[in-house]
Amino acid sequence: MTNILAIETSSVYCSIGLAKNKEIFIEHSEEENTHGKNIFSFIENLLKKSQLEKEEIDFIALSIGPGSFTGLRVGCSVAQGLAFGLQKKILPLSSLMVLAQTVFLEHKAKELFIVKEAHMNDLYVGKFIRKNNDVALPLISDVAIKKTELSDFISLDNKELICSDCHDFLDYLIKPSLLETNNHVKGLLHLACYLDDVDTRLKNPEEVYPAYLSGTDQWKRVK
Repeated sequence: MTNILAIETSSVYCSIGLAKNKEIFIEHSEEENTHGKNIFSFIENLLKKSQLEKEEIDFIALSIGPGSFTGLRVGCSVAQGLAFGLQKKILPLSSLMVLAQTVFLEHKAKELFIVKEAHMNDLYVGKFIRKNNDVALPLISDVAIKKTELSDFISLDNKELICSDCHDFLDYLIKPSLLETNNHVKGLLHLACYLDDVDTRLKNPEEVYPAYLSGTDQWKRVK
């Protein structure tokens, strides 16, 4: 039985969760861009609701990006500070994977693409499949591509569901199956509870940083 604090701040919403032996407690902001304002009160509220002491947390699950620069910095800083103080480890997971997991919890799709606005003429793209326990697992590495390259990743007759916040760039599709949704901590908590290889993914807090995708398929870490 495991107690997990989960921090999802990669989008404009601050979304914090706690799993107490797989009983789920969630605080999710309605206002945009209030991560710094809400994150500590959300964590305190969750500890009270779950009747847990912070020392009883086994590890911290963290959505590390790609996503909102400010949100990721806030989430990572809080996760690192807590992990250092409590001498716990962090489970860092792709925010695209977290978003895919959120979609799989809400919809019946077997596979899906994630296409997110990355600004500076780029898009973030990932592709995921539903596996055992409805867990979202990647079929390709998360990438940042030029907007003009999108058709190289998603063919114009694509039949898979596409979750995107920039539908305009998908106008070339013949019969698009499009969905718009935001990252939510319930996806992160599900992954933290049901991934088969959680133990091998856990890292010391000093090893974890917000992850931003460069223009290739390589991670660029900003320290």
